[in-house]
Amino acid sequence: MNTSLVNDSSGSNFTSMNSGDSVVFCLPPWILYAIDIQSVYISDIGIVAVNFPLAVFAALVNLAVIVTVKRTPALHRPVNVLLCSLAAADCLSGLVAQPIYATWRLLLHHTTNPCVLMLLYQATQSLPFLLVGCTFLNLAITSVERLFAVSKPIVYSTRITLRGMVKTVFCAWVIWFIYIIVLETAVPEVVYKPMENITLSSLIAFPIGGHVLTFYAIRTSNRRIVSVTHNSQQAFLFKREKRAFMDMTLYTVATLLSILPILLLLNVKGSVFSRNILFPWAATFTFLVSSFNPVIQIWRNATLRQALRAAVVHRS
Repeated sequence: MNTSLVNDSSGSNFTSMNSGDSVVFCLPPWILYAIDIQSVYISDIGIVAVNFPLAVFAALVNLAVIVTVKRTPALHRPVNVLLCSLAAADCLSGLVAQPIYATWRLLLHHTTNPCVLMLLYQATQSLPFLLVGCTFLNLAITSVERLFAVSKPIVYSTRITLRGMVKTVFCAWVIWFIYIIVLETAVPEVVYKPMENITLSSLIAFPIGGHVLTFYAIRTSNRRIVSVTHNSQQAFLFKREKRAFMDMTLYTVATLLSILPILLLLNVKGSVFSRNILFPWAATFTFLVSSFNPVIQIWRNATLRQALRAAVVHRS
């Protein structure tokens, strides 16, 4: 198998691999066709300019959230373990997925042999699936945890422990990583796409269903607590857990909105323009949630905000 250049009908050169009498592109043709198009190059410069600064911001701010929660005893609650897990996925997105994606779009226009970018291209396909899936897995766990917390706040406060939640999140991460490794390395190509679609559909549907049930549970619990006015502890716990649920709802809505452009583009007929301009910007929009989520956490959580401010003042 040797590497050569072939010409399409327009006369442009595209890297391919010759295997016998057939031509097999080392990268999808829609990528190769866009290499010499100026509008795609200008768009990709914008992709790089947006993704690299926001990747640094996402990595640093999410890491700051994780460290602050770990060092602040007042934040040592089971729900904040889930917040840290979400922040860890966002931190990895800013640390790994965003820079790799931006680098891929940039190098595509600055190499004479695009075939050397095959591994980088494959990483841009696998990493977002890994991290977005991890985010939705965390949101699915959160939807169950919040449903229990608002339905039975007193029972929740005695049965759900910090250590137990850490173990649950750790096991979820390990199982998800093993699943992705098996999916990427051992599943036949004909089965891969249906499994990927089923997995993502399930991970998206589960948090939505959990939040609907939790909203219903909040309405039921509101009526019950109003009728039992003497139980001040239950009222306090319910109010606290309900506020935490509203915070989680913001994260869930932000994450769902971030993948909406990608989902809409899946129904658009593929072309050089849609795949090389619209899709990269839709992917960038998905990455932006990694920068928005920690801002939402800091804005909504007064204890976290005060701890971060104290850490900054102490260092200065």
